[in-house]
Amino acid sequence: MRRSFSVEDLLDEVEKICYDASGTSKVEMVVRLWKDGFTVNDEEFRSYSIPENQDFLDAIKRGELPPEWESRAEEEELEISVEDLTEENYVPKKKAFHPFSGRGYRLGSVAPRVVARSPSVHEDGESPPIPMVTLDHALPVTSLQIWLADGRRLVQRFNLSHRISDVQDFVARCQRNCPPFVLTTSLPFRELNDKELSLEEADLANAVIVQRPLNTQAPFGHS
Repeated sequence: MRRSFSVEDLLDEVEKICYDASGTSKVEMVVRLWKDGFTVNDEEFRSYSIPENQDFLDAIKRGELPPEWESRAEEEELEISVEDLTEENYVPKKKAFHPFSGRGYRLGSVAPRVVARSPSVHEDGESPPIPMVTLDHALPVTSLQIWLADGRRLVQRFNLSHRISDVQDFVARCQRNCPPFVLTTSLPFRELNDKELSLEEADLANAVIVQRPLNTQAPFGHS
């Protein structure tokens, strides 16, 4: 079985995955992509031919946290990086430093964490306070990772019954000067034009949302 993911997509999208837990423990998760499979933190080799391993990589490609890490992320801050070694065959090795000359990205603590009804620290002190979102805790809740056009990344909780228009209003209120923009998903790319759809109807549970100014062809240097 050939792997169904694009290495370039994985390396780009890993920048959009963030889970900043409420605890203080911080754990680095290094995904190394080999020619015939991958490893996580140099543990057991995982073949691309196994569907559950493919699902793991597909989650990263979508800019999401792999399901098997979700419970761990509730207690620890995960710093995730991906290293491209797809020109090399995997060779089991003793625990030792592995020099890396490929391309990789680290993420984690640089991103702010925004919780409904609670203002959060964000990167730009000149930015307005993060607006509050009223939640109905009797209804299903989801967390959206939102990339603003100014480069900030926020994590905000919404009810699945909230509409795309509610997310658009939240994004607009996060910025003092907000030119016309459109909201899109990350990968696969999709413009969120129907503002009356609920997050559930638009299949946006735990999604990565990107704010794109209307005069911009691609967000944050992507092509």
